[in-house]
Amino acid sequence: MKTDQVERYLQKDFLYDELLCGFVSFSPDGKILSINKTMATWLDTDLADLKERNFKTLMTKSSMLYYNMVVAQLLHVNQSVNEISLKFLAKDGFFDVLLNAQSYKNDQGDVFLINATIQKISERKRYENELLYEKRHAETERRKFEFLFNAAPNHIWTTDPEGKILTINQRVKDYFNLEQPTDPFGLMGIWPADLKKYLNRWKLCLSTGKIFERHIRLLGVSGSPEWFLIRAEPFYNDEGAIEMWFCSGTNINKQKLLELATQADLKSSLSSAYKTLDENEELFVSIAMNHSHMVRKPLANILGLVKLMEMENVNGDLKTLMELLLESTQELDSMIKKLNH
Repeated sequence: MKTDQVERYLQKDFLYDELLCGFVSFSPDGKILSINKTMATWLDTDLADLKERNFKTLMTKSSMLYYNMVVAQLLHVNQSVNEISLKFLAKDGFFDVLLNAQSYKNDQGDVFLINATIQKISERKRYENELLYEKRHAETERRKFEFLFNAAPNHIWTTDPEGKILTINQRVKDYFNLEQPTDPFGLMGIWPADLKKYLNRWKLCLSTGKIFERHIRLLGVSGSPEWFLIRAEPFYNDEGAIEMWFCSGTNINKQKLLELATQADLKSSLSSAYKTLDENEELFVSIAMNHSHMVRKPLANILGLVKLMEMENVNGDLKTLMELLLESTQELDSMIKKLNH
């Protein structure tokens, strides 16, 4: 590149107009004294027209109010402001900027000039708004989750991969009279008779990632153990590692007690039935033999009569009927013998 071309781009007038930010010089009352081309392009207005305008009128009403009430006072007292967020008007709406300004005072201590740089941050502002929206959305979702977490009729809690309690819902807090997440299912929470099988199974699930599911008695503020269906399932992250465990407890005390009572009643009934069979075995055998004898006696007579009838000279259909009668009688006799045994 030729030297004269370089020199052209280094000229102060060129640098002033082509700065990557807007540059404005104005008096304390807002009268524009100088403004660069970059600012005119953003405002979509001719430079000549801008020099007839008041700097404050380039802003939205809310930004103008803020400038008069806050920024102007800071420029008078501190003589400088940095990164003040304002909105400037444009033909298609407005755009967001950061204002940096320096004021200058005369011998009497009055501000007579203000130089300001204006950095356009529309993309940054949009990104910040998106972040703010996502943050608010996440907060709303978190509050919804907390509401559901505490409103659920079950005991719900989460643990880390090692089994340490992270969160507990209101049901757990009320049942065990707790304020902070702790281990309600340790030595105090589980009925002593069920503690060993719970710990053994829980340790196995923590090491293997298997789903935990057991009927266990818990001891809460009521002082009486109650049956719960405890279930814990691992949640895996994108890397395939267990990030946490989601656990729940469902009170099944009434159903479990009814089940146990039914089992006990059935066991008692079976024991009574076996006892009755043992005590009356000889009687049942005697009855079976008597019934067998009573049935087989007329059956034997029928067999004898059929044998005698076979000795007669019979032909045709009658002979066929007699053969069928004999066959049926023999089958009935065989069945009675089996029943007797």
